[in-house]
Amino acid sequence: MINRLRSLGGILACSALLGGIGHAVEPSIDYRITGVVINSLTGAPVPHCHLSPSLTQQQRRVGRQFPALTESFDADGQGRFSIPLPSAGAWRLMASAPGYVSQAYDQHDNFSSAVVLTRSAPSINLVFRLPPEAGIRGAVLDEAGEAVRNARVGLLTQQSSGPGQRTVPFQVRSFTQTDDRGMYEFANLPPSKYRILVEAKPWYANVSQQRRFPSPSSNQATADPSLDVTYQLTWYPGVNDAADAETVALNAGDDKRADFHLVPIPAIHLQIVMPTPSDQGGNRSVPAFPTLERVDIGIPGIGFTQSTISNLPQGQIDVGGLAPGQYRVRIPEQNSEAKTAMVDVSSGRAQMVDFSSGSSGMVSVTVNVDGRDDDDDRPFGVELVDAETGQRFFPMGGGPPMPGNIRRGRPSRQRQGTIFQVSPGRYEVSLAGGGETYLTGISAQHAQVSGRLVTLSGGEAVLTLHTASGRATVTGIASGNGSPTVGAMVLLVPAGLDDPGSITTTVRDQTNTDGSFELPNVIPGQYILIAVDHGWGVNWNDPSTLRNYLTQGIPLDISPNASLKQNINAQAP
Repeated sequence: MINRLRSLGGILACSALLGGIGHAVEPSIDYRITGVVINSLTGAPVPHCHLSPSLTQQQRRVGRQFPALTESFDADGQGRFSIPLPSAGAWRLMASAPGYVSQAYDQHDNFSSAVVLTRSAPSINLVFRLPPEAGIRGAVLDEAGEAVRNARVGLLTQQSSGPGQRTVPFQVRSFTQTDDRGMYEFANLPPSKYRILVEAKPWYANVSQQRRFPSPSSNQATADPSLDVTYQLTWYPGVNDAADAETVALNAGDDKRADFHLVPIPAIHLQIVMPTPSDQGGNRSVPAFPTLERVDIGIPGIGFTQSTISNLPQGQIDVGGLAPGQYRVRIPEQNSEAKTAMVDVSSGRAQMVDFSSGSSGMVSVTVNVDGRDDDDDRPFGVELVDAETGQRFFPMGGGPPMPGNIRRGRPSRQRQGTIFQVSPGRYEVSLAGGGETYLTGISAQHAQVSGRLVTLSGGEAVLTLHTASGRATVTGIASGNGSPTVGAMVLLVPAGLDDPGSITTTVRDQTNTDGSFELPNVIPGQYILIAVDHGWGVNWNDPSTLRNYLTQGIPLDISPNASLKQNINAQAP
């Protein structure tokens, strides 16, 4: 009996062994990124550089967000590194070191090249060029050469633009404040082009008082006129018009100085005739607090101004401490849309805005959307973009797209976020977010429509945005001289870029280490696909330059929901 059991056990063991041969476990693959980190300026190794890889889906969108880092590694004293990785994929590799700019591999603005590992190419050797950090510092002084403390200093950086870009080429990078010596500093800056501006108030001015609502008997009109001063918003090197601002070009390792000397000017007062206060129940009125935004700067994120607010007789409000410029005045309402007016504040005279009459000279625009799947609850929103200045306007009470910004069905003036209040003019309608949704057309009441451009003349207007679903994706490989091109700019340019009825959005990406690219969320239509080897410095606003590249591009007719693969040869920059 025992012998029979032994024989049966041997048979079972043999069968298990034979079965295992049929399903042999494949040997593990050593996925690895190796290389050296060097100073992009001198070529010298960067010792003990800190490197962080993270696995990501390739090029999901401009300004894309990446998953959390998995693990970090340090290079040796000669800048050499070897990073073992658990799997194939597109890896974003970040590097940082004291005195250097922290950035991703071959980064340009929000674009970089992912390091692609595959089963057939499980390892790669890189040269990671890390630029030494640059900086801008300076002093803000008053007319007597004394420090201006707590001045707000803004740093704007130039963005790499694409064809047909209608937004401001300079975007806010960061703000800082001057210290008790009037000094400011922007450190750890990458090579780029910058502009600097200063917003400040004299410490002795009336406007330095905190915003308050005193009684009419204590209003600012009784203050010392010699103290009723302010500083104009000032661009480096000391000009008041953004068009005259100097562009500071920073190369790797530069440390540049930018000083400001501010001269006080008489402050301007704006007198506001307030609407009837809102009733919150119990016959208790709720005071309205006006806000002023400087809109002639043309740069999103800058414009809210510091001012002194005082009560005047007959329910009026005095806003003091203003410099000359164009302002948007908003009076929030508890149970309805905020009231808005645009006013050009000129030097040397007080001005008045009357909200009691119900007419402010603004256009009230109600937005309605049709054609969207009722089950699609992903957030999306609408922007109105000034066709001449590129300034962006969001719905009343909202900023960049938020959930529920747009209402389907009949327009409702009670739904926050469905109403725009803008000055008469010409605007491009832009649909942001919303997943697969895209704009196909616009119909309007009391407004003129030409493609995606609407002309608003005054009063009230209703826009109905016609939408559809089914955005597409274009992928491919960019090559040059028979090998993949790393770091190329890939653009999908609308064929009718100058036609207001055409698609106006240019989709961009940067090629990875295997030359791959991905252009997601593409609105169906006709395009020309081009790739330019490191084309980040190309002047795309020059029509002849753009035309030369487009003639060598590949025309594409992209259908809804398409997933199109198209390889392309990269052109020389």
